[in-house]
Amino acid sequence: MRVTCFGSGSNGNAMLVQSGATAVMIDSGVPVRTLRSALREAGVSDGGLSAVLISHEHSDHIRSVTQIAKYQSVPYFATAGTRRALESTLRCDWHIMAEGEGLAVGTLQIVPVAVSHDANEPVGFMITDGEVRVAIFTDLGEPSSDVAAAIRGASLIVLESNYDDLMLSRGPYPMPLKRRIRGPLGHLANDVCASLLVDAAGEETRDVWLAHLSEHNNHPKIARETSEAGLRSTRHQIKISTLPRYGSTLSWDSQEAGSRPRQASLFS
Repeated sequence: MRVTCFGSGSNGNAMLVQSGATAVMIDSGVPVRTLRSALREAGVSDGGLSAVLISHEHSDHIRSVTQIAKYQSVPYFATAGTRRALESTLRCDWHIMAEGEGLAVGTLQIVPVAVSHDANEPVGFMITDGEVRVAIFTDLGEPSSDVAAAIRGASLIVLESNYDDLMLSRGPYPMPLKRRIRGPLGHLANDVCASLLVDAAGEETRDVWLAHLSEHNNHPKIARETSEAGLRSTRHQIKISTLPRYGSTLSWDSQEAGSRPRQASLFS
């Protein structure tokens, strides 16, 4: 299985999951020209996707849905709540997916998992090809037992590490926005992300991608060091990376990750 990030953050979110001839895009929030170029570099031509999954209706996740549909005439999956929240102008081949119910797309099995966020029926995803599991959770205000269960056993965990609490406290945002970010329907703080990883990451976990970092209330070094400090209490050897907000891509290959020696240093 191969996972590629095309952008993660309030400027736009999109990821590609590939397994054999199956290619599924998670969200479509970056500019369509960027998406088409990035897809081509990943070996996916116009019309080459198998499906597009939408986690929720916020603009940084759906900004390019209508435009990319002109080039990728494939099923577009969203929960019923997300579909109702989307404007009728977003004309695609919509299919409804239900939280907790698996769906098959080519060689991939996908389970949408409910998350706590200020949207209409938002979800994250557990994706497997039958051998490798990937967990993708980029917008959530607080962890849940369902999210933790989806993360357990994942070789790659993509998890929000949105803000550093001290930076948010001292930052320029108005107090109502700070309360929203910190709230149970907002975003995940670095220390909460780290605690969830300590609880749920296991022997199978080879890599963690810290996602959706705030431009003003976080820094990649702070986010990474917070999770590293938490995971030092475990014996798991996990490589931690922070996802780029935009302008570059990051890819993960299950075969390459699986070939890394387990005795390597914890944070390489």
